[in-house]
Amino acid sequence: MKARGIFLLFILSSIGIIFLYLYIFAKPLHLKRLEDERIANIQKVCMKEYPRKRDRGILQRTVVEADQKIQMFLAKKPIHFEPSSISIDNNNTNLLNQNRVTLTNIINVLNNINEDVILSISAHTDKDGSAVKNLKLSQERADVLKDYILKRTHIVLITSIGYGEELPLVENKKNLTNRRVEISLKRIKK
Repeated sequence: MKARGIFLLFILSSIGIIFLYLYIFAKPLHLKRLEDERIANIQKVCMKEYPRKRDRGILQRTVVEADQKIQMFLAKKPIHFEPSSISIDNNNTNLLNQNRVTLTNIINVLNNINEDVILSISAHTDKDGSAVKNLKLSQERADVLKDYILKRTHIVLITSIGYGEELPLVENKKNLTNRRVEISLKRIKK
């Protein structure tokens, strides 16, 4: 009887130790495995030759031509935000239509690229307001554009940087050209 009790105590303590070990170490191991799977999936997407199936044949564009087209669209109809706003859908219908046309053209160009690229989005503000507020506002604008483009294209690597009022084009306190968005493409070298 005494041996049976000791054996039962040994079994119960072993089970308790196993559960304690799993409780302490299983969650970090599981999270590490999930992160490894996520990174592997991103790498698979980056290695695909054709990330998206297309119904019709599209001419392959080089990254330089695509970047030139994007710069042309931004020069003709730049992306504008209302003052102190991070919304692409402005209250001003003229700006809203202009932003939609420009972004649609840029997304069409991006979806026709068959190479691995990095898309860089940089947002700038004018000197209206404090420097800290402008830096935060420009970063939020860049992030909004990044999310918008990320949802509509197959491009995986997109960077968004807000510079605030640090790099003005014109040295004037309130100038619409200083409140701008710049988008550029770079080819990933293999």
